[in-house]
Amino acid sequence: MRGLLILGGALFASAGAIADELNLSLNTDSVRVEYARPIASRPLQWDVGWLHHTDNGDAIHGSVHVVGKLKEGTAPISGGLGLRLAYTNGEQSNQTGVALALGGFGRYVFPNYDRLSVRAHAYYAPSILSGSDMDEYQDYAVQFAYNVLKEADAYIGLRYVSADYDDAGSANFSTWLHAGVAFRF
Repeated sequence: MRGLLILGGALFASAGAIADELNLSLNTDSVRVEYARPIASRPLQWDVGWLHHTDNGDAIHGSVHVVGKLKEGTAPISGGLGLRLAYTNGEQSNQTGVALALGGFGRYVFPNYDRLSVRAHAYYAPSILSGSDMDEYQDYAVQFAYNVLKEADAYIGLRYVSADYDDAGSANFSTWLHAGVAFRF
C-alpha cells in the first residue's frame, strides 16, 4: 500500500505534463507498474515504479537515464544508461533497504517487421551501493513485444528482481515469466 501512495504521489506531481509511457506487467505472483517521462529539451528520462509480490513484499524505484538512439536507420536501437534508487520491503523482518543501482535499458526494432521488438534492462547494486539491511540488489528483464497500436505494445518476457539482506537471507520480488502492456501518450 505504501508503494501505491508513493507512486500515486509521483504521478500526481507530474499531472500537468504529458506522459511518455505507462507500463503494467504481471504474473501469477507479482505485479509491476512503471511510469516513464522524458525531461524537457534534454536527452534525459526519469521513471518511477512499484513491484509487489504476494508473498515476498515490495520494491519501489526511481531512475534517471541519459537516453538516445544507438543506431539510426531501418532497425533503430534506442536505450539509456543511468542510476536507479531502489527501496525494498521484504515480508520477513530485517528485509528492508535501499540501493543505488547502476544500469540501463535498450530496445531493438526488427528490420522489415517494425511491429516486433525486443527490449531489456539490467540494474545492479553491490553491497558498497546498498544500505540499511540490504547487501545487494538486482533487477533484470528481457521482453518480446508486439506493437498492437501506434501507442501500445503487448509483451511477454522474463524478469528477475531480488535483494539480499545482511542477516535475513534474500527476497525474490519477481522471477520467471511475465506479461504486460505499455501505453505511450
